[in-house]
Amino acid sequence: MNDHTFLGKSITPLHASEKATGQAVYAGDLRLADMLTGKFCRSPYAHARILHIDTSRAEKLPGVKAVVTSKDAPGQRIGRWVWDRPVLAEDKVRHTGEAVAAVAAVDEDTAEEAASVIRVEYEELPVVANALEALKPLAPVIHEDLGSYQSSHPEHNGSGNVLHRVHIVAGDAEKALAAADVVHHESYSTPRVHQGFTQPHQVVASVDLSGKVTVWDSTKAPFVIRAALAQVLGLPLARVRVIATRVGGDFGGKGTVNIEPACVLLAMKSGCPVKMALDFREELIATFIRTSSYIDLTSGARRDGTLVAVKAKVIFDIGAYNDGFTGSADGYSLVQGPYAIPNVDIEASAVYSNSTPTGNCRAPRAPQQCFAAESHMDGLARKLGMDPLELRLKNVLKGGERLPTGGFVGRTGIQQTMQAARDFLAKKEEKRPGEGWGVASTWWSVHRVGGEGSPSTAWLKLNEDGTANLFTGCTEQGGGQHDILVQIVAETVGLPPEAVTVVASDTDTTPYEQGTGGSRTTYRVGTSVRLAAEDARQQLVAMAANKLKVNPDNLRLCDGKVFVEGTPGKEVTIAALCAEAITSPRGPVVGIGEELREARLGQSREDKDVLDGLQTGTHVVKVAVDRETGKVRVLKYFASHDVGFVLNPRNVEGQIDGGVVQGVGFGLTEGLVTENAETINASLRDYRMPRAGDAPAAIDKSIIETPSKYGPFGARGVGEPPTVPVAAAINNAVYDAVGVRLTSVPLDPAKIVAALKQKK
Repeated sequence: MNDHTFLGKSITPLHASEKATGQAVYAGDLRLADMLTGKFCRSPYAHARILHIDTSRAEKLPGVKAVVTSKDAPGQRIGRWVWDRPVLAEDKVRHTGEAVAAVAAVDEDTAEEAASVIRVEYEELPVVANALEALKPLAPVIHEDLGSYQSSHPEHNGSGNVLHRVHIVAGDAEKALAAADVVHHESYSTPRVHQGFTQPHQVVASVDLSGKVTVWDSTKAPFVIRAALAQVLGLPLARVRVIATRVGGDFGGKGTVNIEPACVLLAMKSGCPVKMALDFREELIATFIRTSSYIDLTSGARRDGTLVAVKAKVIFDIGAYNDGFTGSADGYSLVQGPYAIPNVDIEASAVYSNSTPTGNCRAPRAPQQCFAAESHMDGLARKLGMDPLELRLKNVLKGGERLPTGGFVGRTGIQQTMQAARDFLAKKEEKRPGEGWGVASTWWSVHRVGGEGSPSTAWLKLNEDGTANLFTGCTEQGGGQHDILVQIVAETVGLPPEAVTVVASDTDTTPYEQGTGGSRTTYRVGTSVRLAAEDARQQLVAMAANKLKVNPDNLRLCDGKVFVEGTPGKEVTIAALCAEAITSPRGPVVGIGEELREARLGQSREDKDVLDGLQTGTHVVKVAVDRETGKVRVLKYFASHDVGFVLNPRNVEGQIDGGVVQGVGFGLTEGLVTENAETINASLRDYRMPRAGDAPAAIDKSIIETPSKYGPFGARGVGEPPTVPVAAAINNAVYDAVGVRLTSVPLDPAKIVAALKQKK
């Protein structure tokens, strides 16, 4: 039973009206005096040495104010986990569409013309089209100086075209497979996928007379951008200010430095503010999208369905540059699925090629591995003659069990999500010819609790009129993050949500935040906000206890008042306490939560090997497959997720709905098509994102609440898990419908027709 005042309820979204009325300000909406437009000159080659760049014609065009090349930032590399890319191509280009130069002009047409007349002399080099080619012994090396690149993680231990290798071993998989009653082997592949946000990357940069840089950016990680710009420009952090504007969708694609350094260089050189905005062709060929993958998977089981071993080889094609966190062994254990398997042997590699750069896309690495693992699990169940869901229930991980990466499973509701799926299937109607049911389970955020690796801070300032200002570096990027934070403050301090204002995402005025994402914003930022609010609450209680001459333990906060429980009328308003505080020696009421944070960090250090924030779910889908055309229609969908505690029902349901639809795109329609490393469907017309007709008419849901230990009020994240199992569930349903199992996505009609013909 929910006994909270504001939590567990849906509040009116904070930014709904300004977005609906068009008043929301995005980076592309900014208009500064004398502002110029910036454009890139991009490489037509996937792999080539740069011999000479001639910018003279561009510089002479009327209206052109600045042209920059790598000479304006020599030797400077940028990145997030490994600094592997230049600001502008320096010695050679490594993918089609790589930026070689940038121009700033008085209008867009002039800027585009100027970019087009820059002459670059290239010497073409052999193209490494994909990761499999890159692994061949005589393959050209794409990053000759890989060993010298700066990296923030020791896992980046590769050589040649391999950024890193990870080998996870527990028990003896070879021996266990040899003794297994049933062995199942299959190989899977997935393509590159764009995040699908509607607002392309946009940034405005300005440099004042003192040389201070200010950047307005469509980013969810302003502090990450600030650090990168300070490094490239050789400036102290205090001389760089990044303000995150409204973000028109993210899904992992707007958390890293991208076009910002070039934009700032143009502003510095021209002496005028500069705006740069990508078009969707540039988005599809030159930004950081989901990696493609090749996964070879073998599993073994006893006749009763007990899993005994899994052996996997995972290869991620990270393209010319990589901005995703692909160096963690934890992330590769996703390929074993949420199952207790005593013998594990997983070898994983992140491999450079001359394809599009890659980074984070909703649940990085997870949909690819889940597609393989859960399709594989279904195939194993068929070999065993078992119900696919019962096989999962028999082997599901339970709290306290050890993982091959060394961690332990904390509290988890994965078993309950499977049972909810079983209850849903128990009521299913008979399927018609060409119809089938599929199921898939997932886990996500397989990372340690340790607070040091996930920095987050927040401040809460209470005003003399009984309102509050929450200061956070957390960006609202469409997921309702600020709504949740306001509810946490309101619940803790006893103020109505409308009395709380969020001041966010400005590196000069808000506290440090690593960025919105990872399905850990509620879990991480929500906790820091709760600690700041609890600090403020304790200050109010101490002041009220002194004023009312009562025991602090008898005081409660609600409706903007501090009152004595059980004594009607004995109370004081929060406004009165705050007004008194600002004129007293103690000063205004500001909650930071320093002591509370230290206590929590101490606890989390003790539990550093426990996966407290584990997020789990199970999906069921019914599809219809047209045997003549191969077209797949999603008829029904059911999703069960463990969210720890529902802070805001509307947000939870919205994340599940959106995640499922995005997963349908990954499963049925999306994928960048390349020929010799060049993308040939780089337009929204040819790159097929899911449309209304592709999505299920409705999504039935079952929300499980297994409280986490460290999340605010027991909450876990739910932003990314809903998209992870969708493609696998659809693939399993297609097999149930027509008896063919595909091993690659998207499950487009041509593949299904070909598989049906081969089966005949």
